Amino acid sequence: MNLNKCERCGCFFASNNEVCPNCLSKDETDIAKLKNFLSETEDSISIEDLSLNTGISINNVNRFLKNDTIKSNLSGLDRISNGNISIGL
Repeated sequence: MNLNKCERCGCFFASNNEVCPNCLSKDETDIAKLKNFLSETEDSISIEDLSLNTGISINNVNRFLKNDTIKSNLSGLDRISNGNISIGL
């Protein structure tokens, strides 16, 4: 096991995960919110608006979008843009 720094809260923990055990359930809740929101909207949306509409921080939205495992479980990613630049996911 490695000593890692939680990407969500910054605490140190011993595990192979990117987030500590306390934040793992928070990530799961946020990912479920993203899935739900993206399934209900058909419009293009910026990362900022996605954050505002779901209550998930921009940092966490970006972190989820960089994670290949999470990306593979989210539909509607092609409608997310960063300002006028579309993110090619």
